[in-house]
Amino acid sequence: MTDGPFRNSALTTRWKHYGQDLVSDAVSKEERVTQACHSVLGDIKSFDRLYAELDARASRDQMDLDSVAATETIFDNNERSALGDALERNLLCNLREGIPERKSLDLALGQAVGEFLASAKNRIDEECIRARDVGDMSRSDFTKGLQRNRETFAAIDVGSVCAALENGNKNAFRRTARKDVNDGPDD
Repeated sequence: MTDGPFRNSALTTRWKHYGQDLVSDAVSKEERVTQACHSVLGDIKSFDRLYAELDARASRDQMDLDSVAATETIFDNNERSALGDALERNLLCNLREGIPERKSLDLALGQAVGEFLASAKNRIDEECIRARDVGDMSRSDFTKGLQRNRETFAAIDVGSVCAALENGNKNAFRRTARKDVNDGPDD
């Protein structure tokens, strides 16, 4: 990717597309939400196996005497990740509060996704600041980018992101085709 405000950043291609979308007047808020969700899901690694084990445990009829210890073991036996760490923190807190396992997992997933989205939003805000400071983004695009980033992340339905993770569908928010205003017929 050679254009857009994040062209010189270390962000993934998905996030660079999102950066272009932030400053493009041809992209709707709904399209930005879709791209942001697609980018967030692309950042999540090593989650499917962890969630499947936690889900299987929460779906069991038989309850353990110490559900916290059994749940900690699942986290210990899986690869660490930012989303996994947030899920662990929230899930263990819920279990310690005496909330049943199924409800604890559902609540913890929503809480963890909310934290992950807030972190992604802040990272993009920081990239906008960096892009402005190095001259990759004009002051007007900077103001527009921050405003649109705030609006975009405020419009994300956490439940939809959770559903995509629960189903293991990393492409739930993938666009069918990217529109490029500069593409026209070849004559």
